[in-house]
Amino acid sequence: MKVNLFSSKYSPFFKMLIQTLLLFVIFTLPLSINITSTPPPYTMTDTGPSGLSTFANMLVNDGYNVTRTLLSTEPIQDLPSSSVLVVVGGAKKYRDSEKAVIDSFVAQGGTLLLCASEGASFDLAEYLGFYLTSSILLDTAVSNTTPSPDLLLLDSPLNSTETLCFFRAKHISSIATSYHQWLILPIYTPNTTFIDENNDYQWNMIHEPLRPYIVASLIGRGRGRILIVTSTSFLTNDLGDLGFSNINTTIKILGNITASSEQKLVCFEESHKRWPVTTTEGIINQTYGSIILLSKTKLFVFLVIIILLLFYYLTPRFTETYRKRDSYKKFISDRMWSRRRELYDTFGTAIKPTVEEQYLSYLYFQHELYPGKAYNYFLAEKLKFIPTQLINEEERKLLELALTRKLDHQSFLFLFKKLEEIQKRKLM
Repeated sequence: MKVNLFSSKYSPFFKMLIQTLLLFVIFTLPLSINITSTPPPYTMTDTGPSGLSTFANMLVNDGYNVTRTLLSTEPIQDLPSSSVLVVVGGAKKYRDSEKAVIDSFVAQGGTLLLCASEGASFDLAEYLGFYLTSSILLDTAVSNTTPSPDLLLLDSPLNSTETLCFFRAKHISSIATSYHQWLILPIYTPNTTFIDENNDYQWNMIHEPLRPYIVASLIGRGRGRILIVTSTSFLTNDLGDLGFSNINTTIKILGNITASSEQKLVCFEESHKRWPVTTTEGIINQTYGSIILLSKTKLFVFLVIIILLLFYYLTPRFTETYRKRDSYKKFISDRMWSRRRELYDTFGTAIKPTVEEQYLSYLYFQHELYPGKAYNYFLAEKLKFIPTQLINEEERKLLELALTRKLDHQSFLFLFKKLEEIQKRKLM
């Protein structure tokens, strides 16, 4: 059996299909248009001074597969247990459910590289049991190599000939340790550093003691590892261009952690960056990403269900109330018959029009000839069958005046009924 898909029976299906394709094009076409390419800082695609593109490229050269999250933290649940998750800074705060997803990833064997000194990464660090000072660390040993006190230079824990640079770093005042979280390798500053408690960029000999402070640490948590650094800009391109070994040391530590894994994957968590809405990432993150985040809240789901129910019950009533009615011309034209458009049966033989078709066609052509005075024409035709003796002087003036003006529906009905009454009169 052959099915004719282009028959009127399947027209609703094709209409729905075309509408779906149009919606798909409308919502996906903007994603391919990138008006500006200014990404937020600490992202893997940013080649500027505050970007992490050098770190991402060096990971690829070292044999890692690099990816990122952009919509939400949900893809973290599907990462292999031997993967590395990179969280650097962040503008949007993590929800408790998202923090639990990251914690579960680490507990199951994943590695978290956390550069936390402010924003979302700072809150995530506290959730994981790392308590950082609110004030930054400053160095009193200012020299030509460290012209600013907020630049801390220290030897790499893997190679004493390599130097690490921390900019506006903070001190890890305490780490919550237990049977499932323990300290592996802390990294200390020189004994010439102090916590700038009053944020005046000056050393107070009494209230701000000089001693080593923890600025980074490797932690064991469950079956995974956490490498926390208290400087958000630790892995940026500018520090790498200046010749510091921040990126090399980090990759070596990650290599030691993931040495036994066959699949080496690094995922940059970038769904909590504040992307410009004029970029492709911004359109995805600010629209679809926000919807995914809101869908996790019970209030949002409740409101969406209420709105859908309102549309479901109100839309049919709205269309019935404001349904577009066919005009007189369209009503007649859909049912008209003329010699120019004859009806044919299945064998090609012309079909004679019915009485209804002839009458409607007649009305249609009269409406075409007299679009503004169709009622006047009908009244004039009616007057042909009424003797003039039956019409008095007042009625005659009224009819003459009516035939010179454009009549509405109510006036036409009044005059037509009046003519019906006059026609029933008897001649004296």
